[in-house]
Amino acid sequence: MTIKKTEKGYVIDFTIEHQRYRETIPAPHSKTIEKKLGDQEAIYKMAITINDKSYLNKYPNSKILQKAFRCESDLFTIDQYSSIWFQQKQRNWSHTTIRGYSQKYNSYIKPNFGHMRLKDFKASMFDEWASKQSLSGKSINEARNVIHQIFKRAFFDGVIDSNPAERIERYKQDHKEPEPFTKNEITKILAALETPYRQFFQFAIWTGLRTGELLGLRWQDIDLDNGLAHIRTNITQGKEKEPKTKGSIRKVELLPGAIEALKSIINSKYYDNYRVFVDPKTKTTYKYADGLRKYIWIPALKAAGVKYRYPYQCRHTFASTMLSQGRNPMWVASQMGHADWGMIRKTYGRWIQ
Repeated sequence: MTIKKTEKGYVIDFTIEHQRYRETIPAPHSKTIEKKLGDQEAIYKMAITINDKSYLNKYPNSKILQKAFRCESDLFTIDQYSSIWFQQKQRNWSHTTIRGYSQKYNSYIKPNFGHMRLKDFKASMFDEWASKQSLSGKSINEARNVIHQIFKRAFFDGVIDSNPAERIERYKQDHKEPEPFTKNEITKILAALETPYRQFFQFAIWTGLRTGELLGLRWQDIDLDNGLAHIRTNITQGKEKEPKTKGSIRKVELLPGAIEALKSIINSKYYDNYRVFVDPKTKTTYKYADGLRKYIWIPALKAAGVKYRYPYQCRHTFASTMLSQGRNPMWVASQMGHADWGMIRKTYGRWIQ
């Protein structure tokens, strides 16, 4: 058994029962890497000796193990390689991304294509499946993205010669126009809400924050003296984390309506030292926003006699109001956490003066 240095890394080379195994591993030259490769070489030898195929999942890119267990590329099923892709990539994914990919894979990909060998899949098979579904274009595109990522991983690993999913064209998605609330509707809605729910939605309307950003807002992020809020946290599926993109970590200017909502919270019995908005029943951080929508928002709109729109329209209301007042689209994009004003132009173009 030997580990040899090459220009771009190392070569593991050994023989068991007259069968030679060889694998090139790209890595920088260092004693730490050499020790790690020595341990890896020993693991390879042990796995082959005891015929333990479970090590294929632990070292999915190993040519040695593929050869030893005759796992040639044409024997991989989509389901088998999805596990390899997921294991390799999930460390870089957010909790929301993991949940989304898992849901789409288990609902659409696995039951329809999971049993197929990678080499047998064709783009037309996906199109045929999609043509029989009553799913929205958005859902079909999300399923397409999952299977595309699996094949992309297999292609990069050298398991297949090309990615057939690249030949699946994106499906047309229906674009829903924003339905922002009018000034009169806002007045009626806020009048139908009680503290601290009134302050929550008033702040949402005058900042345009996303729901998770509202739930995660802390007093340490608020600078009332300078009229600023620093968006640094987000709560999704009950977990607090940093916002998903760099553009979402931002400084938001607080307009008078937002400042009024904050001051009202401070002077109420619902003030919490840490979190700006807490559940008044438990005095703890909101983990999910669905309860607010079902038990607070819907009854308030009914009481106000306002056509139902989901709470996210508060964000649309902020954008349309600011643009109608002649605010710079770049400023609106910055306030809302967009990297540029392309999304603003596409979504709110009719409000831009």
